[in-house]
Amino acid sequence: MKTLLIITALVLISVVSFAQQNAQFGQYIFNQLIINPAYAGTKGDLNFQGIYSSQWTGLNGSPTTQSVSIEGPISSSMGLGLHLINDQIGAQAQRSLYGSYAYKIRLNQNLRLSLGISAGASYFLLDGNKLIMQNEIDPAIPLNQVNTYRFDSKAGAFLYGKMFYVGFSISDLTANTLSSQDLMVTGQASHYYITSGYIIKLSPSLRFKPSFMIKEDFKAPTNIDLSGFLLYNNRFWLGASVRTGAKIFNTKELDNSLRSRDALLFMTEINITENFRIGYAYTLTISSLKDYPGHEILLGYYLSKKPKTKMFTPRYF
Repeated sequence: MKTLLIITALVLISVVSFAQQNAQFGQYIFNQLIINPAYAGTKGDLNFQGIYSSQWTGLNGSPTTQSVSIEGPISSSMGLGLHLINDQIGAQAQRSLYGSYAYKIRLNQNLRLSLGISAGASYFLLDGNKLIMQNEIDPAIPLNQVNTYRFDSKAGAFLYGKMFYVGFSISDLTANTLSSQDLMVTGQASHYYITSGYIIKLSPSLRFKPSFMIKEDFKAPTNIDLSGFLLYNNRFWLGASVRTGAKIFNTKELDNSLRSRDALLFMTEINITENFRIGYAYTLTISSLKDYPGHEILLGYYLSKKPKTKMFTPRYF
């Protein structure tokens, strides 16, 4: 039926976006609490952040996502975080809330290992009023809004020093023990993230930050982000990312036309003051959706407990 074709198309679109089932952000680089609970408190300051993301702007029913997070230390060895996300695609919406706890271990004078866990719940909503049905009498499709809830949890590790980081995390830990009972919630899959980055000093006023992220759920193409940023005068970030899907694991059930899709992201972030920052990302999809760009806006604020100094200390990651 036409309705089922629409639902199938939305699922395929989400695969093409490489977000798999989790919302994708280009500027996760500046706040990895989005993907790793072990990140909570590693900056040493209370960090507020909001992100608005619009994929394929201008395409009817395209995904839009809003995210609000707060994280910070509660002691020298522990951090807490709270993350709220609202994801909308067509007639379906997902709203999730997660609380994170991280414990930091000092390995030596410059190296820390943070171990984190996160728990929360997701609220799924399907608005039948937004669906156009060829057959008006279809018992599988709701005529009004219907909803359901699902528990979720995450775990991760974050190894970091002053100039580098390495992270590993898993989301949807209980996904493989739960099955979908209806069309509202697709069968979930655990997502695995590996991230790393390094700061290279090019001159007294210029830094270079290469980084990467690998995301895998073993049901879609492996998502790989390769990024490079320049930091000028400790205040102005300018960079780009290449996002691609790679055939690393054998996913026979996936159509060959969906195995390789690419996107380019151009990003900038400005530290307006020592505490306030603003960022923007532009996404160009290299596929049949190239006429529909993506836009992402970030607002962030640090609340520092440290004494004010004349020298501004940037947050590299």
